[in-house]
This record gives sequence, structure tokens and C-alpha cells, in this order.
Amino acid sequence: MGGGKPAVGEDNPQMELNSPWHTLSIQEVIKAMELNEGLEKSGLTTADAAARLEKYGPNKLTEKVKKTLLQRIWHHINNILVYVLLTVAIVSLIQAVTTNDGQTRFTAWFQVALILSVITLNTWIGIYQEGNAEKAADALKNMLSSDARVIRDSKEIMVAASDLVPGDVCLLGLGDKVPADLRMISVSNLATGEAALTGESVPIDKVTEPIEVPSGLDPEQVPLGDRKNMAYSGKSFVYWHCCFCLLQLVFCLLYIYRGWTD
Repeated sequence: MGGGKPAVGEDNPQMELNSPWHTLSIQEVIKAMELNEGLEKSGLTTADAAARLEKYGPNKLTEKVKKTLLQRIWHHINNILVYVLLTVAIVSLIQAVTTNDGQTRFTAWFQVALILSVITLNTWIGIYQEGNAEKAADALKNMLSSDARVIRDSKEIMVAASDLVPGDVCLLGLGDKVPADLRMISVSNLATGEAALTGESVPIDKVTEPIEVPSGLDPEQVPLGDRKNMAYSGKSFVYWHCCFCLLQLVFCLLYIYRGWTD
């Protein structure tokens, strides 16, 4: 989604860090999220998961109330330029009705038609572009996984992807879609296809070690494709090796907050 991250507040609680997640070690991530060691075996408790869900909100895109057609039209005509054009059109209309000169009348009617055509075309283009943007947002929602396999109370269970919370231990295997942005804590022969996100046509191998920031760069400037200890929502897992890898799992640590995709 463009622009910066929303401000931290009551409607968008976040975990404040001195360094981005991809630059932290696993131990630092666990400490920052106030989790216990050995979480890959025990996961969160049901009570802790419920408390975090209440604090951070569901793992889903924030949906805006859709505008009606009349609201969209008003949005595009409610500006100074349109008001000026309408004023000119009204003056030309009055001139066309009151004048007795045929040439002047024709010119006035032509101006009215031209101005109204420009306003109508501009409004239609704006509404059409808004519609395409909404379709793209709906397509993005369809890319997200509807459920996730997690460990809670030392048991492997399935939960709705919207019920995932920061600190959940998520289990993923071949072909699974990433249900939220994740920080890797254990991997085995794992890669993800991130072409839609980074432009890389080749799947990216995943690691668990913190990513070293090149000299002269801010940690936030590290390209997404180089953040190999992260996996991003909506992407799929692939393996480089044989089918027996289908049974292998990767443990991932959720770190995302409400409004989890940028």
C-alpha cells in the first residue's frame, strides 16, 4: 500500500524498535517481543495470543468504507478549477440564449458543450482509475492465505490467518502461502518466490542470521530482496531439492502489527 507507515497510536499499535527486524538476531527478536526461549516448541499460550490480538488487532488489511457513485462524482467536481469552468459555461449559456447573432450563439453553445465534455471526461477517468485501484486491492486480499498452522500451548493447530498475532510461531512448508510478514527462526532448504514484490525471477533462499547492513546504508534502505531472513505476506514457499522436502517445516516468528502490509 504507498506512503509511509501510519503513526503509532491507539488505532495502529506497533512495537517500537531501535533497529529493523531483519538486522536483529533471533535472541534480540525474542527479547523485543517479550517472548520466552524455546518458543519454537511451546509457542504462545491461548491467553497470551488473545491478549495480543486485543492489543494489536487482527491480521488483515484495513478496509475503508466504499464511496457511492454520487460521492465519487462529487469528489472529482468539488474543486476550484471545475467551479471556474462551470462559471464560464453558465456565462456562455446565458449568452447563447440571449444573443440574436447566429455566429455568436453557435460559438457560445460550442463553448458550453466543450466545457461540459471536459468536466465529464475528467470525472469519468478519475472514477475509472479509482475502480481499478479498488480491484487491485481486492486482488491483493485474494492473494493472502485464509488460514495458518501455528504452535500454541505446545500444540500444532490451524487458525484463521486473521487471528495471527505478533509472537506466533508459524509452521510453513512447500507450496504454502505466507500468512503475514515473518522473521525466520529455523529453516531447511527453503526459498520463496518473491517476483511480485522484488522483481527477482529466481526464488530467494532463506536464512535465519541477521542481515549485515552495507557501509553507508541505513538499515531501512536494505532492499527487500536482500532481507533473506524475512518472508512477506502472500508469497509462496518453494524448495530447491527433492519431494521429501515436502514434509519439512520452517518455523517463522510473526512480528507484524495491525495494518501489517505496507
